[in-house]
Amino acid sequence: MRHKTVWLGPLLSALAALLLLYWLFQHFGLTLPDFWQKKPPAEDERQHYYLQLTRTADGQDAPQTTEIDLEEAVVGFVAAEMPAAYGEEALAAQAVAARTYAWQKYRSTGEICDDSTHCLAYLDEAGRRKRFGGAFGEYENKLRQASENTYGLVLAKDGQIVPAYFHACCGGQTETSAACWGGSSYYPAAACYWDTNCPVSGSFWPKEQLAERLEVPVSQLALLYIAQNTPSGRVKEVRCGSQRWTGSDFRQLLSLPSANFAWLEAKEGFWFTSLGRGHGVGLCQQGAGGLAAQGYSWRQILAVYYAGCDIVSIEDLADSDA
Repeated sequence: MRHKTVWLGPLLSALAALLLLYWLFQHFGLTLPDFWQKKPPAEDERQHYYLQLTRTADGQDAPQTTEIDLEEAVVGFVAAEMPAAYGEEALAAQAVAARTYAWQKYRSTGEICDDSTHCLAYLDEAGRRKRFGGAFGEYENKLRQASENTYGLVLAKDGQIVPAYFHACCGGQTETSAACWGGSSYYPAAACYWDTNCPVSGSFWPKEQLAERLEVPVSQLALLYIAQNTPSGRVKEVRCGSQRWTGSDFRQLLSLPSANFAWLEAKEGFWFTSLGRGHGVGLCQQGAGGLAAQGYSWRQILAVYYAGCDIVSIEDLADSDA
């Protein structure tokens, strides 16, 4: 009967080789499309969209603009904007928000860059390898899966793509864009109970330095006060004598982490405390991470922070504009 089992040896060897290949793919973050040559464009049935991405934050002497596939850009945006250790559903929600923000801004202004104070932070593959180190394979797979699972999807309202803002941590309540910057709001503020580790930050400004930064006499600092707050509790307006600032402008002027701030005057200067990090509008990244940990899907996460908005494909939006 020995001749009837001679096939077992080659079969076991083949299985061992397949297991080894699977381990290599997982360890080095490879996927079959990366290992084998990608399908020619004619064989890819999905619509591709491209951005002209200007790189300003990679150490170049001058900004450089390159064309990049939108989905490849989403991987780089999410890698730079949200911790890759977050759950897969949080990363997918961030992918939709980043894709929406990038495409809406690119279509309306004709430009998108990797400066997070102006557009979106971005990490190319080399940057991701450097940041993630030995965890590159694991995190790269998560990021690409987030883009793949939400391929081409954006947020819209009344058939129009919306500016899908997001921030690091809201401190328990998000803000509307109208309350933060004026103009229209595309989605309401939302209660956020999942950013449990939202930081409280402090900074000290000596009176002379603060007066110089605010361009007021030191003697007028005693007149510094919060004139108005937004419904979420953030500062809407600050006044000092004849000077006045929006809460957002005052925050930027003093490099405060959020507009949810207050201060205490001391003999030597002013102690400022701030709750949260970022402008507070739209998706709270830390809150999204908390929701994902509780089992929320990426669609449910987006429904919390972008209430009243629809999730649609860019292709459908393009068809409706035609």
